[in-house]
Amino acid sequence: MLLVIVTGTALLLATIAVHGVAVLWLYYIGIRPLSHAENLSPLARLGWCYVFVVGFVIAHLIEIIIWALAYKLTGELPDFEEALYFSAVTFATIGYGDVTLGGKWRLVSALEGVNGILLFGWTTAFLFKVSAVLWFGQTTPAEPEGLRDED
Repeated sequence: MLLVIVTGTALLLATIAVHGVAVLWLYYIGIRPLSHAENLSPLARLGWCYVFVVGFVIAHLIEIIIWALAYKLTGELPDFEEALYFSAVTFATIGYGDVTLGGKWRLVSALEGVNGILLFGWTTAFLFKVSAVLWFGQTTPAEPEGLRDED
């Protein structure tokens, strides 16, 4: 059981690292246009939204593949196609149940579901902020009234 927990934790940390790199890379390539979003045409704004969305889709696919490779390499699933399918369904927390892991490795699939929820949430937060900057001219979140420093 310890091997399962260590493996699942390592996979979780690896995919978080992949996602962090994706966030940094997308931030790096998008910071200049986002800084001058008011000067962009609506078509250019939409184009930048596509860049961010496609970037995150690629990141999620890489993360799903990492989990699928683990399922295949541990021998839990017979071929890579089935491992990839199971990983995608689990990562997205769909959980059809037509493919399952046996015995002790079931715990790892639960960790993948948690991982997927967290990384989709991180993606959503990032895209929400990008959309606010691109479409609504927001640069920083509004500060709640009760939290202002009254010096």
